[in-house]
Amino acid sequence: MKSLLFNLFFCSALLAQVFTETGRFKGQGKPFSHPQAIALSVDGKLYVVDSGNNRIQIFDKRGQFLRTIGGFGFESDQFDNPTDIWTRSLINIYISDYNNRRIQRYDRRLNFISSLINNEADDPDVQFEETRSCALNSNNDLFILEHSENKIIKINRRGEKERSFGSYESGDGELQEPQQLDIAANRFLLVSDAGAKTVFVYDFFGNFIRRIESPQFVHPAGLCILEDGSFLLADSEANKLFSISPDFSAITAISLKLSRPLTQLRDAAVFKTDKDTLLYLIDGDQVIIGNLR
Repeated sequence: MKSLLFNLFFCSALLAQVFTETGRFKGQGKPFSHPQAIALSVDGKLYVVDSGNNRIQIFDKRGQFLRTIGGFGFESDQFDNPTDIWTRSLINIYISDYNNRRIQRYDRRLNFISSLINNEADDPDVQFEETRSCALNSNNDLFILEHSENKIIKINRRGEKERSFGSYESGDGELQEPQQLDIAANRFLLVSDAGAKTVFVYDFFGNFIRRIESPQFVHPAGLCILEDGSFLLADSEANKLFSISPDFSAITAISLKLSRPLTQLRDAAVFKTDKDTLLYLIDGDQVIIGNLR
């Protein structure tokens, strides 16, 4: 009975979540063009992956512009269709540079450190071309979402390409049209998959654990992990933001109080302060800022 009451209370709390818009912005200089991902660093900087302009724009947590890096090209400070960014490491930032077929690593001040590129001498299973997304766990294992072959490549802390998974050999865990990676509770690797209309869950050894599914999912895209182990899922065709409980059992749509309807919801990011929880959404070619309660 206590368990039932707790579950009812927890689900009611999820249902009560409301996002209230407080502002919007469309980038500094050129307006955003098809931004793909948004992320916050531990020090409260907001990073927008502005894919169409081949740049990363950085703002403070209130949306005030700070700086830009990038521009089209092949050099260390340039990109060709960047698609994702990982900012939760205390030391480095990683950017998926899709068409340049590499992962770019920078320090916290965005000074270039190194490029991770494919080595054709490696086993074909761990070779990569189109780097769609990336994530780093607390053991400094790097996971790369390889889009052309729909697989995940794990590179351990020693820089060794340890394994790949998510291909047809993964059985029920076979990826179809993966979109983004994230890490939950430092135990699970999450992969949103638009083709399968699901979120796949693996452990760090590549073992498939389960699917997170709902009839409401149409095109699962952006993932955002919260402090309590729950996560948000942005669906870019349903134009809904879902909250998924830490045990992955409860899925609810967050109520959105907006100045105008969503056009294409691609990603979300959260920053918690002492007073409130700030939520940022990529919708079309703009970022929406607001409070989540």
